[in-house]
Amino acid sequence: MAVLNYALIGLGGAGAGFAVAVAARGARISGWYDCDDAVRSSTDMAGGLSFEGLGGQGAVALPKSATDGAAAVAGADVVVVSTTADRHAAVAREIAPGLAPGQMVVLHCGYVGGSKVFADTLISAGNPQGVAVFELNNTLHLAGKLNPSTVVLKGQKRWLELAGLPEAKDNPHYAAFLEQFPEFTYSANVLESGLNNPNCIGHVPAYIGGAMTLDRDMGDLTTGILHFDEARMGRVNVIAAALEQERDQVMRAAGLTPLPSATFSQRAYPAGTRLFGAIPRFGPKLQKRFLHEDVPCSLVPLEVLGRQVGATTPLTTALIALANILEAVDFRAIGRDERVLSADWMRMHSPGLRQ
Repeated sequence: MAVLNYALIGLGGAGAGFAVAVAARGARISGWYDCDDAVRSSTDMAGGLSFEGLGGQGAVALPKSATDGAAAVAGADVVVVSTTADRHAAVAREIAPGLAPGQMVVLHCGYVGGSKVFADTLISAGNPQGVAVFELNNTLHLAGKLNPSTVVLKGQKRWLELAGLPEAKDNPHYAAFLEQFPEFTYSANVLESGLNNPNCIGHVPAYIGGAMTLDRDMGDLTTGILHFDEARMGRVNVIAAALEQERDQVMRAAGLTPLPSATFSQRAYPAGTRLFGAIPRFGPKLQKRFLHEDVPCSLVPLEVLGRQVGATTPLTTALIALANILEAVDFRAIGRDERVLSADWMRMHSPGLRQ
């Protein structure tokens, strides 16, 4: 197996978990960068990351953090971007000067149309052709940070989709990457794969349904994270189930195949892939960042696609409106609407729109 050089952009819970996986599989982390000063300084001082949880405890040695994203990706074979989806365009602009033909970029994860957003931004930034951009339909781990340089791994998925245009598979590192990560299966339909990411179904109803707790001090659990199934409880699950039904109706009208969220969980988390019970900094309160990627990067494009295929989305529209009020943000203005995911792009990935 070829030894690939990885560059990691973003070393939060998802990125740190990916670093642990890369090290465990014998690959090399040639560079990394995180925009959080505390993460860089703490991790540099420790010489790397500590991890605990699923798979026990240990440490991963890392090179000193790069001065910026462009410096981190220079010379890497595979660049893994583990930032929130609403930052994909900004990250693409930042790392573009350091990219070169033949490199492979993997968005961890893409939400709806992330790889298109990223690739379009690289082109506008004058990046040379020949960089293959893929997106995962979720993150490899259920993970969170105990402190800036320590990650807790509460779950590791055994199945994810790696979506990208067919020509991206010609990248020289593609085969070796999939050999190192056999959990990932290829999908040519970026739109279908992104819409089947169940995060917005679990996160948004839970966040809005628990709005009364958003500003409440809950001690060590004030800022935690719940697994998808744990967030879908009580009446929140009624909203989540209705949202999933609405998403499925839009997808079918577009000629796409919806993946039930229950099936997603069964594929991703077979027996033995999740830890249950209390781990510091986990639950019962969802972090605000989930709303800031699920709404503009999943619900907004779902609403757009619904308009294009003539499928009504009253619940999706209502949840966007509530999120706008709660966060005092116009998520449609910054979301992946028709300006970002064009009608032509939607049509290319939607058999129902091509008829």
